[in-house]
Amino acid sequence: MAKIDVKSVRDVENSVRDFKNWLAAFKTEYDLADEAVEVLDEKIAELSDDCKEIKCDRSGKVDAGSVKTVANALRDTKNWLATFAEEYKLPEEAVDVLSDELDKIGKKLAAVECK
Repeated sequence: MAKIDVKSVRDVENSVRDFKNWLAAFKTEYDLADEAVEVLDEKIAELSDDCKEIKCDRSGKVDAGSVKTVANALRDTKNWLATFAEEYKLPEEAVDVLSDELDKIGKKLAAVECK
């Protein structure tokens, strides 16, 4: 039975770490609202935890259901970022960079494979 390529999942986790680092930097640089930082950090931690559940199906391909859970967590995080961007008037630079980092996570997620 095929197994998840650990390197491809590690790439997703590295992108998650990059998002968290940017979030921490912007928290300090722009004094982002505590609620926004806490919720985004919580959502990204949930996404990271869900990555551990990605698995291969019997045909040797990535199980769509296991990836969907991560994709849903990613979508939720992006939605919260958009909500907080308006609610707290987050700086445009921070929103753009964080949104780009979330897109990078999505691209890495799409590249996860079985071997």
